[in-house]
Amino acid sequence: MGMHHHAGVFLAAGMLIVASAAHAAEESRELGPHVHGRGTLSIAIETNDVQMEFSAPGMDIVGFEHEAGTARQKKAVQAALADLREPLKLFALPDHAECTVTSADVTLIAGDREDRGAAVEADEAAETDEHEGGHAEFRATYALTCGDASQITSMDFPYFDRFRDAEGLDVTIVDANGETAFEVSREARRVER
Repeated sequence: MGMHHHAGVFLAAGMLIVASAAHAAEESRELGPHVHGRGTLSIAIETNDVQMEFSAPGMDIVGFEHEAGTARQKKAVQAALADLREPLKLFALPDHAECTVTSADVTLIAGDREDRGAAVEADEAAETDEHEGGHAEFRATYALTCGDASQITSMDFPYFDRFRDAEGLDVTIVDANGETAFEVSREARRVER
């Protein structure tokens, strides 16, 4: 068995940990209320591949959790979805790691509906009670390829500049050294590893 096989096993294990953490977070969201102001970001780094999973309450991202009903709310949702499709503008990695986004899948889950970026149908929104379906949540998965992921020794969070209602992120990083958890906030928005 060569080094390549071990790298593949590590990537699979890392993604399993990220998926497990995401599943646990999903279960806790389904079983109890989520916390306004706090989102989650799970990151798996293997060789030069980086996978990220993000989730945050709608209140953090657009300032409300009901389905967008007004033109202003719909515009805010579309702008947020567009911004969330550019993860490196929100979760900044060192330039010398030379990372590029290879995929970004962003979803808004409002009650039992998913909006993957399509415009919200006005008729449907008009027929829906503003608070029906409970809490809305933004979720995203990202894949990145880096020139040298070993240079990811820090991370900054301009996310807090863009989303003014966000107060904190629970960040988990899984790499060759194991799993590390961080809490970032408006006041402490840099991670050093």
